[in-house]
Amino acid sequence: MPVAIFGDRSCGKTVFLSLLYESQVRYTNDIKNVGPGEFRFTTDPSFEKILGDIRTDLMSGQWADSTLKGNLSKYKFKYGYKKMLSLGNKSSSKFDIMDFTVYDIAGEDLDILRSLEQYRESIASGTYKGEFNFDTLSESFRELLKCNVLVFLVDLSRVNAEARTERFKEMRNYDVFMATLISAVSKYKSEVFRTSPDKAKIYPVFILTKFDLLDNEIKKQNNWPMTFAELETEKRGLFAGLSSKKGFSKEDYAKAILAKYYGDTMALAKGGVLANVSFDKSAFFFSEIHTEQNENGEIIPRLVTIKGKPELDYSDKEYRGFIDRFREIADKMPDEVKDEQEFEGNK
Repeated sequence: MPVAIFGDRSCGKTVFLSLLYESQVRYTNDIKNVGPGEFRFTTDPSFEKILGDIRTDLMSGQWADSTLKGNLSKYKFKYGYKKMLSLGNKSSSKFDIMDFTVYDIAGEDLDILRSLEQYRESIASGTYKGEFNFDTLSESFRELLKCNVLVFLVDLSRVNAEARTERFKEMRNYDVFMATLISAVSKYKSEVFRTSPDKAKIYPVFILTKFDLLDNEIKKQNNWPMTFAELETEKRGLFAGLSSKKGFSKEDYAKAILAKYYGDTMALAKGGVLANVSFDKSAFFFSEIHTEQNENGEIIPRLVTIKGKPELDYSDKEYRGFIDRFREIADKMPDEVKDEQEFEGNK
């Protein structure tokens, strides 16, 4: 099942991928995940080497390198989820097995969405006919638009409430950029929808990265929780919304942040339904990696000691929820759609 990761420069994509790998390792080795195991994964030796080295760098206090412009990086895993019932032949697999392929491109490959000078000129002159030319996008960007599972990384470190400051302007520019990205996805998928509704359907996930850098004053001003860790996860499925318990959920928190500070992005996501492209069933997760200063005053990933072993201090449960989300998606997506979207990457 191909999964496209979209995000601006320095939004935390490479760190996100390394923490996803870290979570796969932890999930598999969790003491609660005994016997046949609730979850297992495997991967190609080359991907193991790449992601294992990034994990080692983080543990050593070094941040991962950014994806280079023009690169379409591919990371491929095979996920196994324990079957609810194992009936029939005893030799049959005890796992529901899913191929999980992550595609990542550099934030610089999305820069065309910032300029669009040719469209500004044609709009000003009255010659623009409302036809966005996808050929102007990089080949890597166009490849990612073919995917049905789309993960959008939204950088919370850019949130700022002080109007008429440079940082506020940067936040607004970032919001417009992400909204333009959402709009591009909606337009591309709406064109595909005309001939193949299954290929146009999307399974969106929003990851709010760098929660650790969201200013506490912002949280206080909005009467928001200082952490998302204790919040309930919104119930999905047949009985969603029937529970009498109506507490503030993690999804509520994510939507509140987006609506308040990334309003254009949230609005364009809601508007996708008008192009037969629905973001209304998006999943929301938080990514947070705690940091500390080293002896040279540099900010590095923080480690904690768990049962005598040093571990990265990050939002592990959110990443496990993200992994489990793909079992739900795999059950809904037609097999022919999953199989069609494999394309070449640079890794």
